[in-house]
Amino acid sequence: MKQTQNRKIIIKCLTELNEDCGGVPPYSASSILHMLKYGFEWYGASKPVSISQINRTLRDLHTAGIITYETRIDDPIDNGLPQRVKYWQLLSDVDKNKLIADVRRVCGLARKAHGTFFLTKDRYFDKPMDADQKNAIIKDLKALMQKTHPDKIDGLGDQFKRLQTMLAYVRSNVDLLSDAA
Repeated sequence: MKQTQNRKIIIKCLTELNEDCGGVPPYSASSILHMLKYGFEWYGASKPVSISQINRTLRDLHTAGIITYETRIDDPIDNGLPQRVKYWQLLSDVDKNKLIADVRRVCGLARKAHGTFFLTKDRYFDKPMDADQKNAIIKDLKALMQKTHPDKIDGLGDQFKRLQTMLAYVRSNVDLLSDAA
């Protein structure tokens, strides 16, 4: 299979993390369009790529066995109907992307362990977790730390450090509801 410019661009989009499009792959065709609309020079394109070119290239890469997709039902936008959307990712990165997504999800929960407040302790978005909830988060953090340990898998050192930081945060006995001394 010949490596065309569009194929190189799509593969580069599917290998990078993008916070605007959900963080880690898989990405939908519209997410890839968004990435290329605002940063096409970064990905090596000379001009913005159309959605039809993106869909055609994704089908070609899928036929060649380089990428895979999963179909999800997306929530309606602007009172529309729900849609079935294909989310694409490189076939070789499926497990790694799932692991990174799990790390992001658990770290997001751990960040709320002591509560999320708005200006004062009386006004909060999320209540602090009780001991059982914290123990469940600690268990999940430890399990993910074993999976992302640098000795076991290369390229996930940042996620391992992030998990260590979150574990220390959840274990800290900070009581944000008490008055400052």
